[in-house]
Amino acid sequence: MARSANAPAGLLYAGLEAADAGRIAARLEELKIPVNARGDGSILVPAEQVARLRMQLAAEGLPQQGGAGYELLDQASPMQMTSFMQRVQRLRALEGELARTIITMRGIRAARVHIVLPERESFSRDAPPPTASITVTTHGNQRLGAAQASAIRLLVAGAVPRLQQEDVSVVDPTGVVLAADGAAGAAAGRIGEMRVAQEQALQKAVLDLLEPIVGRGKVRAVASVEIEGARIVARAETFDPLGQVERGRQVQGEQETSEDGRGQAPVTVGQNLPNQQVNNNSSRSASSSQRNNETINYEISSKIEETTREPGAVKRVSVAVVVDGLTDAAGVAQTRPKDELDRLAMLVRSAVGFSQARGDIVTVDTLRFLPEEGPGTLASVDGAGTSLGTTEFALLGGGALLLGGSSLFMMRRRRSRRAAEQAAAEAAAAAAAAAAAQAEAMDDAIATVGQDIQIRLSSLNALHEIIDSRPEEALAVVRTWIEEGAQA
Repeated sequence: MARSANAPAGLLYAGLEAADAGRIAARLEELKIPVNARGDGSILVPAEQVARLRMQLAAEGLPQQGGAGYELLDQASPMQMTSFMQRVQRLRALEGELARTIITMRGIRAARVHIVLPERESFSRDAPPPTASITVTTHGNQRLGAAQASAIRLLVAGAVPRLQQEDVSVVDPTGVVLAADGAAGAAAGRIGEMRVAQEQALQKAVLDLLEPIVGRGKVRAVASVEIEGARIVARAETFDPLGQVERGRQVQGEQETSEDGRGQAPVTVGQNLPNQQVNNNSSRSASSSQRNNETINYEISSKIEETTREPGAVKRVSVAVVVDGLTDAAGVAQTRPKDELDRLAMLVRSAVGFSQARGDIVTVDTLRFLPEEGPGTLASVDGAGTSLGTTEFALLGGGALLLGGSSLFMMRRRRSRRAAEQAAAEAAAAAAAAAAAQAEAMDDAIATVGQDIQIRLSSLNALHEIIDSRPEEALAVVRTWIEEGAQA
């Protein structure tokens, strides 16, 4: 049996997982490429298209497996590997398994993991801590968020012994640092996200509180939050002199005695003769002294406090609230009373967690909001530069629409059926009657638009009423226009 020239004979991939093989086979079938998927994970395609298909599938993120994993340990016999090769194979397998897990997350197309496991140096008790670096590639123009980057760091730190989460860095192929250990750029990004989230939360809280009171769309709030970006550690030690405790007592006593003799008689021969009385005119003196010492040691009570402030603490909150002014019965704008603004300010302070010790600022003021204009602009009617309001703008838009509809109606009317002529006659009559009725009720602002626009608007309203009341006849007219246009 002869083989076709386009029969799958070239090996596109081998050893794929079932999920990856299925995705690639389905994609090749969508591209109308002959494919032969085997049970061992091999995919065969025409040999002349192997290189092109590999590049095309790689651009689409296929296959999605993150490289070889623990199957590396099965490819070589342990008897043929040195201890160094075994460590390298184990590290490669761990990196591959982590990459496979990371690309299963939503939005991630590819990932590479680099792990450093330092060995203990000679004459050293401890080994340096391990570190890891991860590069992730997302689908399309998606951007990996801070939550996903933190999840990746937690995943890798939990899979490697002694690896801390702050020692894992996550970057994208463009060089943007998504998460790093204390890097200024990453820390600034996290602080910025926290600041934006808290500002949005405060603005929403103020709007939810005041809009039911002053009306929807009549209040604007802007919040500014200052976030502490540095990690602060403060230590304080205080002593209490009144809280004395006796720690030790020492008693020492001393006693001293002395004797002094003066004027002793000289030694002579007569003193040795019997029955001789010797005059002893000598005098003696004695003295004694005693001293006692007592030493007492006291322990003064002390207290040591250590306060740690992590990055992300709120330093100050500033909130500015503007409330739309009031309008009296005559249509004149007026400011809101001061007591009402004070009550609103108290509500805002309670809603945002106002702290005077922190230096927070809350400002509530009333101003007149400008009316919202519709899409587009319109020149002034008079030379004084008075702009048209919303009502006049709507009338002009309706008049322009009526003008176009009337023109199309006049072009198609001659070629329409009898029902179209009858509908046109009734529309003209109703338009004249409606124009006469609405001309009397128009105010001064509508009158500036012009009598021609008023008549056309009235005719458009009348035409709408006819279409609503006689939908079948109007539908027949439209079908006639379509058929005649196709024949022309």
